[in-house]
Amino acid sequence: MRIKRLLRRAFTMVELLAVVAIIGVLVGLLLPAVQAAREGARRHSCANNLMQIGIATHAYHASFKQFPTQLSGTDGSTVAGRDNDRRLSVFVAILPFMGQQVVADDIATAQAKSGGDEMGMMGMFGEYFDEDTQQWVTTDGDEEGAKAGEPKDYLAGGPEPFCRDYGPWQIEIPSYRCPSDPGVGLPSMGRSNYAACMGDGLVAINTGPMKSVQGTFVIDKQRQLQCDAAMRGVFVPRQVTSLRDVRDGAANTLLYAEAATDLGDRDLRTAAAIGPGQAILRDSPRWYTGNDLVDVERPEFWRVGTKTILAAVTDGGRGFRWADGMPLFTGFNTILPPNGALVLSANRDDSSGLFSSSSRHQSGVTACFVDNSIRFISDSIDAGDQSAATPYSGSPTENTRSPFGIWGAMGTRASSELVQFGDLP
Repeated sequence: MRIKRLLRRAFTMVELLAVVAIIGVLVGLLLPAVQAAREGARRHSCANNLMQIGIATHAYHASFKQFPTQLSGTDGSTVAGRDNDRRLSVFVAILPFMGQQVVADDIATAQAKSGGDEMGMMGMFGEYFDEDTQQWVTTDGDEEGAKAGEPKDYLAGGPEPFCRDYGPWQIEIPSYRCPSDPGVGLPSMGRSNYAACMGDGLVAINTGPMKSVQGTFVIDKQRQLQCDAAMRGVFVPRQVTSLRDVRDGAANTLLYAEAATDLGDRDLRTAAAIGPGQAILRDSPRWYTGNDLVDVERPEFWRVGTKTILAAVTDGGRGFRWADGMPLFTGFNTILPPNGALVLSANRDDSSGLFSSSSRHQSGVTACFVDNSIRFISDSIDAGDQSAATPYSGSPTENTRSPFGIWGAMGTRASSELVQFGDLP
């Protein structure tokens, strides 16, 4: 009997390559859509975080009849670690309303030291900034005197927010992190991707109306004068504000916005360039553009020679300390448009300066307004006259509407800017 064999015809090499090519084209077409969907989900999660922070802030206001204060806390001692130098951020105050009662209780309870000697700037580097003399004080590496005066325990309220030996300051609060921001780990402490709106000025943004006298903060008349003129946002450093102070409309006034954290890559949004001093920066916010600081081939980054390293501080990147109320870490002003540059007035982490809102999203930032509405603000929003002086006592823009366009107007709480923004660019 003759047996017939059926021969199965296999793919030829040409056909196989054609199939692979088709699959490659399909993947190439679908991948951007998948990535866009993932980013959309991350952006939605970020907006939910901001809404939760806004709700917590209003819950705090309902309980205490005021907004939480940026740069608040304890004072009264010149011994490192004995108080927190009235330097805590609003994000510490709202912890109980964020579902973080355990962390809040830890901070409110006196704690034994864990045995480490690291006290931020003083412990690691043998120097610290004296607010009374406005100078850096060096210990020449001899820390015995400092250690002899250090407390054996941390009192209620915790130590300075740059203290690495204090556990609560190292915790990362999930709701304070944007999922689009990849920053993790050292040299930061607990990171935060959200910042409080301090208005359209920079003078007194790091002090408010107070100065330290032998460890106790007291009202200073000159600083009060400057603070009243320059600090026009919902949050005023070391000063109480409430809903009745927001006279430009809750739907028109910024409460919080995003702040990308530093990745150590000289990104001009997150690595602070050292400026020429407050007297120049307050009158010339665009100073940094004319001094060969930006990399011409990569305009989103500082050039290699630009000084961005803070003296005696390794954790001085944007958003590196959620508990620290200094604007470098948890504040922003509406002078430069979103995703603008970060410029300090002086080479220290408690300096005034330009603190732009920024994010890892495409072309803008997510923001929370006083009415708790969440909106995405484009980088191209009207930011007015960028050559104008910032408001301060004696400035040509004192007691005027913000010179920084719609973006600046959003940052002020009571500058007679009752406008409807409609669909933002």
